[in-house]
Amino acid sequence: MASAKSKRTKNEKKKLMVAAIDFGTTFSGWAFSFDHDYKSDPTKISCKQWNSGKNISLKAPTTVLIKPDGHTLEAFGYEAEDRYAELADVGEHKTYYFFQRFKMMLFDNKNLTRNEELEDDKGKRLPAKRVFAMVIRYLKDDLLKESEKKLAGGLKEEEIQWVLTVPAIWTPPAKQFMRECAIEGGIQSQHLMIALEPEAASLYCKYLTIQKQKDGTADSEVLSSFEPGARYMVVDAGGGTIDIIVHEVCPDGTLEEIYQANGGNWGGTMVDKAFQDFLTSIVGKDVMKRFQDDHKDDFLDLQREFEVKKRSIKPDLSSKVKLKIPVSLSAIYIDLYSKSVMNGIENDKELNGKVTFMADKVLFDCSLFKKLFSLTTDHLIEHLGKILQEKATANTNTILMVGGFSESPMLFEAVKTTFKEKTVLLPEDAGLAVLKGAVIFGHARKDINTRISQYTYGFKMYSIYEPMIHPEEKVIVLDDGIKRVRGCFTKLIDIGQKMSFNEISRKSCARPNNKGTSYGLKLFASQRANPVFVYEPDCFKIGEIVVDCIDDKGNVGNTTIQLMFGGTEFEVQAILDSTGKKTTATFSFLD
Repeated sequence: MASAKSKRTKNEKKKLMVAAIDFGTTFSGWAFSFDHDYKSDPTKISCKQWNSGKNISLKAPTTVLIKPDGHTLEAFGYEAEDRYAELADVGEHKTYYFFQRFKMMLFDNKNLTRNEELEDDKGKRLPAKRVFAMVIRYLKDDLLKESEKKLAGGLKEEEIQWVLTVPAIWTPPAKQFMRECAIEGGIQSQHLMIALEPEAASLYCKYLTIQKQKDGTADSEVLSSFEPGARYMVVDAGGGTIDIIVHEVCPDGTLEEIYQANGGNWGGTMVDKAFQDFLTSIVGKDVMKRFQDDHKDDFLDLQREFEVKKRSIKPDLSSKVKLKIPVSLSAIYIDLYSKSVMNGIENDKELNGKVTFMADKVLFDCSLFKKLFSLTTDHLIEHLGKILQEKATANTNTILMVGGFSESPMLFEAVKTTFKEKTVLLPEDAGLAVLKGAVIFGHARKDINTRISQYTYGFKMYSIYEPMIHPEEKVIVLDDGIKRVRGCFTKLIDIGQKMSFNEISRKSCARPNNKGTSYGLKLFASQRANPVFVYEPDCFKIGEIVVDCIDDKGNVGNTTIQLMFGGTEFEVQAILDSTGKKTTATFSFLD
């Protein structure tokens, strides 16, 4: 395997630039660095600055406005929100497609296909791949325009290494879906890497001067988090998911994963939903629906207002929280119920005295606003506690909080307060750690030398009948007279198994029934250590390998499958047993 990789590297044209796209649930962005800059300073990375109209942001909302033809991008990010609000003002928005926060359709989707559709805010549908590809193409083209300003004559396609980020907890089908979207978005597959978000953040943090924090002020003592033998946890809190990984620094400075990547859908959007549910409980579902349908511009303004407020609320806050609320919301309430929102609140024992509606703002008791965070912080604290009790994570003394949602004092302080015996840090540019780390990963992907398998992986194959294991009613007898059992889980990799970057799992495979010049193998996954059959409840299909088993002389024979599980994506090769030469093997995770 090492020689194969060396040969590929030799034949590839030198990459002069690494360009990364961080496709987030709520916010997205791009960054790049040139090879000569990386060698002198790995953190010298250029990022896009987005203009929201009110301030400058280092990421843009993952918001897409598509023309009525369903194929043409009208606008992306803040421009998409503003343009959609303009169209709504004159009643011309209904023929357009408007998508927000759609990345989560890939989370934990075990039946993901290429034909998935997305539903916009009005219930109109488009192919998901088309929408994802439009975003990637926009970000790619925008990045190239900016990079060309810094390099006369620009770069050739083969001189750019592209990196696309995905959560570490995503399944192989979701990763392949993103790769295919990137290809549809104009990035050639051979020039594209997939980076796992918490891994990227971890690489970036290696190069930062991180100081201990005491009572909100920086101590002069620099924390040596990344000396050989040091163990630390990365908590990547984004809009949709919170992704967690635990690394140990190896003697050569590379990183070894010591606990399998994990996490859940407890990101910042959970707080957003809690706020919207709370507001709906005050004004009613009918008012909220009409507000969202008929006052798009006001609804988008409210989203932006809450996003800013969400990042400023602190645990020690004791004063009331003031939030700007569009007048249209109160007007709809009066129109439907013939009374003011305050009249309704006065009859609610739980809200009376704690919520005050005025013309264009509302005052909340701070306890109500803090409660919006409790669901996500409770999930995270419980989850981190379980991980830190595991034997594998012993002596993990540092927790690095990265991702945009980590900048929320409510989330950061919840972790810091709960795990007082740990050093909990919020690095500089925490919201950009994944994006900048993805650029570093593109320059040095081998710096992550070991990963841990999230599942037990195995092929669906025939097994020799074993009375102590297999039910007799499952037995079949083929032409050779041997008793076999179909649908068995033939294990390749154990859950929790450590896999190095170049590690290969081999499996010798005979052609089923000795027919045809190719055959397919179905790959399954399970969270149990020793599944017997692939159709057991905890097993699910990951994908299929199709292997050519005919040599250059026309002879048909058996093959040995070589699977590489140690990278961010699975790779496969097939070797003809008769000649020892490689044959064609393709891996597909999507139907």
